Amino acid sequence: MALSIRRDSSLGSAPEALVFADGFPEIDTLAEELDNEFGVDQWVEVSNTSADQALAQLGGNTSIAIVTASADMPQAIEGIAALIRKARDAGLLVLLIVGEISSRSMHMLLKEGVADFAPYPEPEGALTEAIERLRFVRASGNQSGVGLTTSALQRRGKVLTVYGVAGGVGASTIAVNLAWELATLVRKQGRKVALLDFNFQYGSVATFLDVPRREAVYELVSEASSFDQTGLAQALSTYQDKLWVLTAPRDALPLDIVTPTDVKAIINLAREAFDYVIIDMPQALMNWSEPVYTISDDFFAVMEIDMRSAQNMFRFLRTLKAESMDLAKLVFVLNRSPGMTDLTGKARVKRVAESLGITLGHQIPDGGKAVVNACDQGIPLAEIAKSNPVRKEVLRIAQRVATEDATKAASSG
Repeated sequence: MALSIRRDSSLGSAPEALVFADGFPEIDTLAEELDNEFGVDQWVEVSNTSADQALAQLGGNTSIAIVTASADMPQAIEGIAALIRKARDAGLLVLLIVGEISSRSMHMLLKEGVADFAPYPEPEGALTEAIERLRFVRASGNQSGVGLTTSALQRRGKVLTVYGVAGGVGASTIAVNLAWELATLVRKQGRKVALLDFNFQYGSVATFLDVPRREAVYELVSEASSFDQTGLAQALSTYQDKLWVLTAPRDALPLDIVTPTDVKAIINLAREAFDYVIIDMPQALMNWSEPVYTISDDFFAVMEIDMRSAQNMFRFLRTLKAESMDLAKLVFVLNRSPGMTDLTGKARVKRVAESLGITLGHQIPDGGKAVVNACDQGIPLAEIAKSNPVRKEVLRIAQRVATEDATKAASSG
């Protein structure tokens, strides 16, 4: 009987997971993480040659098969694909753990019907998140699988776009923290959040969350119409197992590198995989800005209380009206709004809103140096300055979004 690499334990004890890791170079580190995730006696490593015997002797508690892939040779990939099929036929949810393999090999393995996958050893926490998703599927009784590659559980995510009418008004800061607050709020309900940085030249989302910029991002944004969920998954980074992030590419690229068709393809892929898609837009209006606006459920237009922002907001509204765009989805946000005791500032806010003919949906106060420090350290405000007034207001926005959706779901159900 095949045993764990570190303990004398047979499959008769019905572990929660079987692990197939022949030739996986990171097996020692992986074994330590699996001990933390499952417990020392709740996973067993099985050699690929013993797979048939092990799968034939499954205990009632065994529900997950972890299959690793690091060799990119065709023969090895075909063998792993066959192993995935055997595990699926045995009724197990298959978690694919991948090292440095090509996109083509990755696509071939995912087509075999894995429930989820996780790159290893990076990004940190991806393994934990994937295992939690499989446990959620098992507990819900839905054995069709989860993750970015499963069509059975396709979502139709809500798109929330954040756009700053002038440089430096804090739109990216709001987008990052809104995405984090929303991800934290809805995670226990099994809902997922993605943050897309559409400022392809100088996007700062990767900096504000300290996540890596993946090579696959360039391929995705330049050829999105030919990509599927696998391509999207390879381009995404994760932050603390809760938030999926599409960063800007590593190199500063022209904003028009993306066509309207590509932008719609990226958003549609994200909507199918996530319940909420937050988009951080560049200030420049491009030929693909219109489809983003059209697809968005809510479009947060961020400004400050200065003449530059007011003039740009006026131009932006005129542009939308000239194109006969739906203005109902606009949510006007005033960042760094005057404090309660600043009566002059409050009067000025009122005059600006009246002159533009808008209603400010949210007024976010000035958070001071704590906001700058959080961005520089790559940490959301909720993790480093929970009581900051900016964090509190962004949390209210996230709660409003989540509550509205919960109310709609209850009324429709």
